[in-house]
Parts: sequence; structure tokens; C-alpha cells
Amino acid sequence: MIFDWENEEERLKRFISISPKKKLEWLHQMHSFILKSSSKRGMVRRAKLRQMR
Repeated sequence: MIFDWENEEERLKRFISISPKKKLEWLHQMHSFILKSSSKRGMVRRAKLRQMR
């Protein structure tokens, strides 16, 4: 959630205060959601982008 009254430094401090374990759990949940909800065409596009790196 982005707050208008919050500047970028305060926002970064808020995110830094989250534990690394919670961040990794959140990333894992987002990754599994994206895999479940994406089409084969989208998955192929992401694979191509990964290979380009």
C-alpha cells in the first residue's frame, strides 16, 4: 500500500523493518500465484526474458 503522505525514505524504512523470512515467504506466494494464473504464452515470454539476462 502506498501512502501519499509518506516520502520515499520513510517507505524504504518501513520495508526494511520486515524480516527477511517474511519477505521470502511473500515472494514465494507471489511466484506460485503467478505460475497458477498465467497462460502458457506468458510463461514462454518470461522464460525468454530470463534467458536474455
